[in-house]
Amino acid sequence: MADVRSKDGDAGGADAARPDGAGAPRANAFGWEVAVDVGGTFVDVIAVSPDGVVHASKHARRGAAPADAVLAAVDTVACVQGFRGADVTRWLHGTTIATNMLLEHDAAPVGVLVPRGYADVLTLGRQSRRDLYASHVAVQTPVDLIPEDLRAEIDGRLDADGNEVEPLTRSSVADALSALHAAGVRSVAICLLFSYRNPAHERQVAAWCAEVSPALQVSLSSTVDPRPREFERWLTTAMDAYVKPGVSAYLQALKAGLAERGYPAPWVMRSLGGIAPVDDCAALPIALAMSGPAAAVNGVARMLDPATAASAAISIDIGGTSSDLSLLEQGAARYTQGLAVGHLDLRVRSLDIVSIPLGGGSIVRVNAAGALRIGPDSAGARPGPAAYAQGGMLATLTDCLVVLGLLPERLASGLMLDHGKAEAAVNDGVAMPLGLSVAAAAAAALAVANASLAEAIKRTAFAAGVNPRDVTLIAAGGGGGLHVAEAAALVGARRVVVPPLPGVAAAYGLLRSPRIAMKEAAMSGVLDDEDVLPTIEALLRELTVALPEGTPTGHTERVVDSFVDLGYLGQEFALEVAYTPGVDTAATLAARFDDVHKRVRGQAFTGGHRVHAVRAVARWAPLGRSLTLTTKAESDAGPTPLHHAALALRWPGVPSCTMLARADLAAHDTGTGPARVTALDTTIWIPPRWHWTVGDDGVLILEAP
Repeated sequence: MADVRSKDGDAGGADAARPDGAGAPRANAFGWEVAVDVGGTFVDVIAVSPDGVVHASKHARRGAAPADAVLAAVDTVACVQGFRGADVTRWLHGTTIATNMLLEHDAAPVGVLVPRGYADVLTLGRQSRRDLYASHVAVQTPVDLIPEDLRAEIDGRLDADGNEVEPLTRSSVADALSALHAAGVRSVAICLLFSYRNPAHERQVAAWCAEVSPALQVSLSSTVDPRPREFERWLTTAMDAYVKPGVSAYLQALKAGLAERGYPAPWVMRSLGGIAPVDDCAALPIALAMSGPAAAVNGVARMLDPATAASAAISIDIGGTSSDLSLLEQGAARYTQGLAVGHLDLRVRSLDIVSIPLGGGSIVRVNAAGALRIGPDSAGARPGPAAYAQGGMLATLTDCLVVLGLLPERLASGLMLDHGKAEAAVNDGVAMPLGLSVAAAAAAALAVANASLAEAIKRTAFAAGVNPRDVTLIAAGGGGGLHVAEAAALVGARRVVVPPLPGVAAAYGLLRSPRIAMKEAAMSGVLDDEDVLPTIEALLRELTVALPEGTPTGHTERVVDSFVDLGYLGQEFALEVAYTPGVDTAATLAARFDDVHKRVRGQAFTGGHRVHAVRAVARWAPLGRSLTLTTKAESDAGPTPLHHAALALRWPGVPSCTMLARADLAAHDTGTGPARVTALDTTIWIPPRWHWTVGDDGVLILEAP
């Protein structure tokens, strides 16, 4: 395929400051740029040359330590492309390390310091039911991560206005820390009442912690989530403390390895949908819970053709362990104040992304009732699917795809797939228990996976008040192209788009993501009261002053957006609405909230409104550099060149298909499925009778018959 120009114009602009804000501006803001996203199986790298050519590659994860896999992949790319660390102006990173720690529960338990008498708040939770038919309400706090014997009570108390009613005592803090130290705790969450009104007590306790136990890592609820509702604030803070040792160690090892090679300090993707300095991310690691998926959403949005960008679309990023879905409106994702990671509901502002445990490494098994189940557990990178021939013995979705003939013999990373091992795993784990042939069992597993994905698409669309039949589905990730068209047929959606570089969308999204910083503060007041708007404006001024200044390399000047969390009087939960200081009035804010509430909750009410919080978000947009995207393979070992040819399949009802190479396709090429399209970063399945076209922007457009 011919090279494809991105839609981003060249904004030019003055030379920018260094990423850390120190030193003189570089002479050339556009040196080499490197973006690296780490998933469950592969390391995706995009290196952009000074003249704007994008070099994309996928690499199998190697090395015992997570940072080693990243450094090894970058070393390979630097050698192939001929650049050194000193030639790189920006080094960007997306990572799943925080997400994996929250899902896998394999780190050391965390300690919590709470006011005397409040150790059970985390156990009591909100008593909400995930399953209406369960005989009991499950505990919402993972007791293996925050056991009750590690919740230490200390003296001191603030009232609801943040005034001290009982002083702190250093002795109670020292005694609590001594007990936690004896239990082997590496990190502690400081969770005190009404700290969102007055953080003084939490800061004092943190100072004592630094004196008594300097090696202990500390998270403050007034910093992590400065809003009301103790359970939500404390759980989110405890999870920040839980992942902090692992995330900090990883980021510091990565930073040190890059410094040894002469690279600038990395900038890391946050769930907010923007990048931040590595040290800021290490200090608040819970903000990385959706790092990679958020980058992928940004990458997909910036690779869309104009028609798709203007419509309602759902991005579907399928990797090795999960499928991440996000609704795009006018080419942008929505935000949410809550983030679900496994069974944890965390109060973290994030791009609105729904994750389901469905990926190439998801294990396929037959349960005791004889039903076929896929996931939630995954074979991961090691040992990986049986087809990887790295010791995996359990059947995975990837193995089923290999059996059916939907995957090539060699992946873009150079990894050879072992058809015999895949067939043996599917036979032992699926076919024999169900009494089916290996091909029929693999096809059944694929049908279950596609049905699960179709249900997730419906839920994502319905939650936004959109008819799923009317949306365009965007296939991203290494596995999106293999499943999305079949899922679309189940949903009734008629249009699927595959961007030029879907398998490395997260790495590309890092390049096109803004620098984002946020400050927020709790507030309580009736919107119609005459002193409320002046209070909002005063708080926003304070928050804006606390935001970073300066201009990072490769970005425009800072722009600050303001938001207010509103709810109806008597309503505990709030929704965020945009606010323009000096322009908006109580009436315009109320009307805007009513519109949002009607769209999200299905109705609007008459009556007053209450302010719950205010928020200032600073953005530094990436400079509008013109980039050249290419579908030519630059991996460890590129895929075997393919042309229009017939390919025999073992899929019941689909005995064969056309075999295509995406690199051979040009704009306006068309055809009809069934077809398998092999690309440098993914494989795309076009179902029978579906029509495909290559657009001017390099997107592959699939349309239902």
